[in-house]
Amino acid sequence: MINENITISDAEWLIMKALWHDDKATEEGFSLKEINEAVSAEGWGYTTVRTMVGRLVEKGALRADKSHRGSFLYYPAVSEEKCAKAEVRSLVDRIFDGSARLMVSSLVEDKNLTEEEQRTLLAIIEKME
Repeated sequence: MINENITISDAEWLIMKALWHDDKATEEGFSLKEINEAVSAEGWGYTTVRTMVGRLVEKGALRADKSHRGSFLYYPAVSEEKCAKAEVRSLVDRIFDGSARLMVSSLVEDKNLTEEEQRTLLAIIEKME
């Protein structure tokens, strides 16, 4: 069963992004060695990557295929979009007491939005009405 409300750590996000952004991961799967190589710039040891991959499997973010001889193959079990939405919901709940209005006002009041971002936000709000 896939958990629709998966939240993952910053380090786990790096692993998932490496898999989401590589077509091989979704089509053929990645071995643990290949995942380790994909995130090698982070400087993590093999056992650290193995531990994080195990946690991602437990959380339901990765699916492990045990049918391949000699090595498990790992596939993303959820989309980047679903994980991002779950993270945003978690942020809204934790920081803004569940109020999307407070979060949006915080973004708008910060004045760091480009004109294009402002237009996009307005278009999204107009679609809601």
